[in-house]
Amino acid sequence: MTREEAAEAQRIDRMIDIRFYIPKNESIPTDLRLYVGENYVEYERTANGFLFKTLIDDEDEAMKVVQQIVNKMKSEHDESEHGVSWRTISLAVVPQEERYKIGTWVEWKYRVRDSY
Repeated sequence: MTREEAAEAQRIDRMIDIRFYIPKNESIPTDLRLYVGENYVEYERTANGFLFKTLIDDEDEAMKVVQQIVNKMKSEHDESEHGVSWRTISLAVVPQEERYKIGTWVEWKYRVRDSY
């Protein structure tokens, strides 16, 4: 990540409202849940990345929300002084059978570039 990219990520980071959501009836959360602004997102680890499950029907809007999460995750885990960075392989909407579809699912696949 270049110095300009890092500065832009920090600027965007200050504008984005991403917060963990822990229901009041759970003392130990078992699901990974976030609110991005007013949008509820569940996510889980996959073999090569993360699967984000939104309740947003519009795929473009869901992609924008997930892109904010991805940018935040990448900016927090990049260690430019050691050459470590998270590189996106793909970010795509996961097709769902229409009759069972609730919201939009987006899968982010990445690899870690490490130069240690």
